[in-house]
Amino acid sequence: MVNRTHTNRPAQWLALHFPHLALDHHGRSQEQEDVPQAISDKLAGRQCIIDLNTAAHDAGIRMGMPVGAALSLAAALQLSTRDQRAEQDSMKRLASWCYQYSSQVSVVSPRNSLLLEVAASRRLFGSAETLSERIKKELGQLGYRAVSGIAPTPEAAHLAARHGLHIRTAGDIRKSIGELGIDSLNLSANSIKSLHKMGFRTAAEIFRLPRKALARRLGLEVSDYLDRLLGQRPDPCKSFHPPGSFSAGMDLPETGHTQGLVFPLNRLVQELCGALRARDRGIQVLQVRLRLDKGEESIHLNLQRVTRSEAHLMLLLRERLERLQLSRPVKHIGLQAPHFLPCAVVQAGLLKETDVDSPDVDSHVIERLQARLGREAVRGIRGLEDHRPEHSWSLRELDEPASYSIRPGRPTWLLPEPRPCRIDDYRILTGPERIETGWWDGRDCRRDYFVVRDADGSTLWAFHEYKPRSGWYLHGLFA
Repeated sequence: MVNRTHTNRPAQWLALHFPHLALDHHGRSQEQEDVPQAISDKLAGRQCIIDLNTAAHDAGIRMGMPVGAALSLAAALQLSTRDQRAEQDSMKRLASWCYQYSSQVSVVSPRNSLLLEVAASRRLFGSAETLSERIKKELGQLGYRAVSGIAPTPEAAHLAARHGLHIRTAGDIRKSIGELGIDSLNLSANSIKSLHKMGFRTAAEIFRLPRKALARRLGLEVSDYLDRLLGQRPDPCKSFHPPGSFSAGMDLPETGHTQGLVFPLNRLVQELCGALRARDRGIQVLQVRLRLDKGEESIHLNLQRVTRSEAHLMLLLRERLERLQLSRPVKHIGLQAPHFLPCAVVQAGLLKETDVDSPDVDSHVIERLQARLGREAVRGIRGLEDHRPEHSWSLRELDEPASYSIRPGRPTWLLPEPRPCRIDDYRILTGPERIETGWWDGRDCRRDYFVVRDADGSTLWAFHEYKPRSGWYLHGLFA
């Protein structure tokens, strides 16, 4: 029985294994690779090193070494304690990110692995090998190291990932896996021990044994596993369903300047945008939380339009970071997008997309101005029912509906206050337009407005006032 997809084509499984998940989870916040880093966990009652980077190895630190000995070899060692819950959260976010490449993704937490059914993805992304290399490269840009394997069954794909194999058909599984030692198989420690006692050393030796005899000697675990491994029994995988929100964070070596936040923040934004592409969604609200040595700082983005553009989001966040004054070093950075929203995009190429609203320069300029100057410094205009030009508008928040339009013959810009002028210095083009109103609030006026031009060719708006004062004034400029 060969595993098949719902379209009845032979299944093809891509397994991604993360052998350094604990180290990557803690270390991906840093751009420098020459800083010694290690992860510790309790082994035989004491804290020992369970993973380390090249810089730590070069300093003489080794796997299984007690923490005290490791610190004595490298005083600058960045040591983190393993956090299995955080690792599980990382696996779920990686599954959300991988959903952009397959509609069937499974999380295999005990193995720090993901399974992607990629038979249906070949039309979009090419061969399984091409897709595998692309995914590993992009995961590397997020700070995660993965090894991959491809096979017709989930269990064979797991073995293929750990041994760098590509198994094309179910008939090739016996040959490809046969030389592997039985310790490589996904069996319980008791079953492995029993197989060793029976004299088995390789998978091929077990394959030759009749299933009934194997079941009598070892129970159903081994025979059931072999049937699933070889595609002779269905092996349904629980599909992962990505959430409609995003929350992720990174612990940092204490960072006292905002420039040091750009690299980890960029990785978080890349991860977010991958999850958005997977759901064909975008965001309009984004929040960055900075946990300081004492206290907290935050950055809020409220966008004019829904987007999932990494470049645009990072541009706005850089602007906000430049304005931020840190009172204390940052120890943790978090990124939250509480709601994914429908997002229209256009395909700009086979592997590239852009927001439909990207030609709308106005919204991007407004968002950048708000990021640089502050949201309160950039406002819109609300129209009011008043014929007096200086009282016909008020400021509004930009997320309120626009309700202001310029009447024909009226200027784009009003001066802060009418400015006295000599009408003989200007040439009258049109007018007069009489405005006489305001008697009900004590600010009544009677004016005749004219469109005039000065000696430099600029078109202006002037009026002759009769009440409450007399004289000529400039009031506006035409763009």
